[in-house]
Amino acid sequence: MRTTSLLVAVLLALGVLAAPVAARADDGREPVTSSPAGARAFEVVAHRGAIGRHRTENGLRALRHAAALGADRVELDVRPTADGRLVVMHDARLDRTTDCRGGVYARSLARIQRSCRLRDGSDVPSLESYVAEADRLGVGLLVELKRGPGWSRRTWRHLRATLGPLDHTDVRVLSFSPALLHRAAKALPDVATVWIAHGFRPSVRQVRTLADGVSLDARFVTRRTVRQLQSAGLLVLGQVSNRPVDWLRYVRAGVDSGSTDRTAGLVRWWHRRQPAAD
Repeated sequence: MRTTSLLVAVLLALGVLAAPVAARADDGREPVTSSPAGARAFEVVAHRGAIGRHRTENGLRALRHAAALGADRVELDVRPTADGRLVVMHDARLDRTTDCRGGVYARSLARIQRSCRLRDGSDVPSLESYVAEADRLGVGLLVELKRGPGWSRRTWRHLRATLGPLDHTDVRVLSFSPALLHRAAKALPDVATVWIAHGFRPSVRQVRTLADGVSLDARFVTRRTVRQLQSAGLLVLGQVSNRPVDWLRYVRAGVDSGSTDRTAGLVRWWHRRQPAAD
């Protein structure tokens, strides 16, 4: 798993690099982090990829652009299809992000991929194709399991077969649903599970009962809360925000990552905060 490079931050500050894409160069080396000794590194998470006019959310184009911008992870949504497979799709219906209409679970994965296109004209990705591309790009994943019908034994076997072979640090599974997180922990015992606690501040006991970590609403992120959770061995993720004031709150509180729809903006903001080289 690669984190933001101090070297890249310095080069950006000097104007040597035109964009943070160089942070993703496949040179096989571990980047130097800017975090002080013993500190947990902050990761930039692209929410549903780096979305744009010609890059539909949860599509491979948005994934590739997020990697080019220097995101450490990409958050994606997955839903079961009628044949027990998994498609990368946020909504329960196809209408908003594809040129098809109807429910996701009403069709097989093959039928969706044969007859539907994303709004940017590209293929609707399966979980397998998305994972393979992220692995090629060296980008970590936050896989959100969406609530809805279809989470059968066959689907869980499919999820395990797709995510199981990955390095456990490269993938995390998150959900609003405690039931789905419980099943995910059984299917993928080496993969961290994260509970999305939206609109309230959960206790350490609540989080430990449900998952290996928690995704917090920015309104409830404080240094004390984050330290209590991390001291209990839990991951703490900042929920999606496009506001620099929340990004600053996340970094000051010491969360493990922050998610945004403004990937380029958060990457630039984070690079500017890195200390200059001696």
